[in-house]
Amino acid sequence: THHTGRVPLSKFYGTGLDADWRFGESEEYLRELGALDETSWRGKQVIIPNYIQAASNCIVSGEHYLVCCQNDCEVLLNEIEMKIAAPTASPQTILSVVGNMTSHISVDDDHPPALDASLRAQLAQISDSHGGEVPIHGRLFAQWLHYVFPRECPFPHKTGTATAA
Repeated sequence: THHTGRVPLSKFYGTGLDADWRFGESEEYLRELGALDETSWRGKQVIIPNYIQAASNCIVSGEHYLVCCQNDCEVLLNEIEMKIAAPTASPQTILSVVGNMTSHISVDDDHPPALDASLRAQLAQISDSHGGEVPIHGRLFAQWLHYVFPRECPFPHKTGTATAA
């Protein structure tokens, strides 16, 4: 779906752009990877960054390492870390940093992310749970980043609910 970082499962299984390629992973496998969103009112959807970052999409190059697609979210998080230079920050600081990001991951998006009221409220809730500061290396902040940058940042699931398979 447009700018959500998700694609309906039916389109995922549909014919690819060149009509020669089809994805064949089962729903169970996508669920295990943490790449299947079954909570949307739109029906089942594949979370694209979670699918792309799955170890199964890496090239096995040796016994002790894999060559994988670049995690575009790391570029964004690195910029946030460099500008904040602390393990936590106020929601206002984070909104200012993210609203003025210089990293451009996609040629489609030269505009800063839209930080609407719901994203601001979600960030405030995270800070309320942590004494007024947002831990920038926590799961909740990573989830917030996914909603701000849905095509770049994977959705982090609770520990034990998905595997890197």
